[in-house]
Amino acid sequence: MLSATIRRDGSSRFGENKRFGVFPALSAGWRLSEEAFVKDALPLLSDLKLRAGWGQTGNQDIANFASRGLYQSLLGTLDPNFDYDHGTAYDIFGNDTNLPSGYRRVQRANPGLKWETTTQTNIGVDFGLMENKLSGSVDYFVKNSKDILVNLPFLAVVGEGGDQFVNGASIQNKGWEFLLGYQSELAGGLTYGITGNLSTYRNKLTFLPDEVINAYGGNGQDVTRLGHSINAVYGYVADGLYQNAAEVSGGPTQVGAAPGRIRYKDLNGDGKVDNFDQTWLTEGVPNFNYGLNLNAGYKGFDAQVFFQGVQGLDAFNNAKFRTDFSSLASGENWGQRLLGAWTPTNTGSTIPAATLINTNNEGRASTYFIENASYLKLRNVQLGYSLPSGLVSRGKLQGVRLYVQGQNIFTVKSKEYTGADPEVTNYQYPLPRIFTAGLNVSF
Repeated sequence: MLSATIRRDGSSRFGENKRFGVFPALSAGWRLSEEAFVKDALPLLSDLKLRAGWGQTGNQDIANFASRGLYQSLLGTLDPNFDYDHGTAYDIFGNDTNLPSGYRRVQRANPGLKWETTTQTNIGVDFGLMENKLSGSVDYFVKNSKDILVNLPFLAVVGEGGDQFVNGASIQNKGWEFLLGYQSELAGGLTYGITGNLSTYRNKLTFLPDEVINAYGGNGQDVTRLGHSINAVYGYVADGLYQNAAEVSGGPTQVGAAPGRIRYKDLNGDGKVDNFDQTWLTEGVPNFNYGLNLNAGYKGFDAQVFFQGVQGLDAFNNAKFRTDFSSLASGENWGQRLLGAWTPTNTGSTIPAATLINTNNEGRASTYFIENASYLKLRNVQLGYSLPSGLVSRGKLQGVRLYVQGQNIFTVKSKEYTGADPEVTNYQYPLPRIFTAGLNVSF
């Protein structure tokens, strides 16, 4: 089997000489199980297919006028006592009325802006044994995205309206995917199936233009995100809490150091904790993802159970800003963990002392916020019953099925993770448990 396609796409969002992109694709497959030499040698083999694919796709998901320089005319601020004047009108003649309106720049032009291009290569094999009772697949993929479209952060010296869309980076994803399933039927009429899947991938930034290299993390001097994941976190290594004044005076110089405050490691050994004592804390990519799907059916009854999990993920737990610090959650309800914060009589605590002044800059990215976010979840359980066809046909129906379902029933997580749900490491609410009862009727 062989197929090939080629696309030529155009978009007015790009520069005048960069509007069109050509994106080819090619795929090939060989079903070995249909070859006589395989059928004769391996009679248990019911399916075996080798396949490979390569292709490119383009992305134009940016603003409509992304490549153009934009200017805007605005009315003045109604009450300058509370805000500076954003308006573009200027009192040239000194009469304060009928002010002629000018314009201000809101976006810099980039006539060289072009398509973001993703090139993906995939190699895989599908197989089946015993009339496909046992089946599965193995895939290896490499996905390279270049000229990624981003709105470039700009230095203040550029001035007002420094925003600019650029082709800002190249990223590589590569990994493996495995799938294995077994389905059968027992003599009494019970059917069942088991399907498991596992995948692993690695992600890294492979290229950054010079003008955007410091917009992607690092310390701004000699460290960049190149070679690291787009989810990687760069910051300080937390080394427990200062317990007394002697530890503060005997350690490296650290602005804001005090008993009960987080102690950060002096990684370069220069006797002070500063911007040069940062390192890569986590890549933010799990070792692998996995799932398990179980299903069974017997005389109109059916059942489905689905487990899903992530293993080996060290994630940045944003929820700690609200659960562990009174100084970082100003104006909000403080977390219950603060009740166990460090005090001179509670020196065994790992939670910094409560304070309203963040003199130690404890909101900085550090290993204090990095936690094991691995989990196993019972994603879905569903039990159903389909009425006998003879009974249903009397009502001139094709099928009637009753079911009950539960989602996100329980989560097994690491004791290290302090948040409510390791799948939600930002400020959002945990995923809720949902219970449903339903009726499906087909006519």
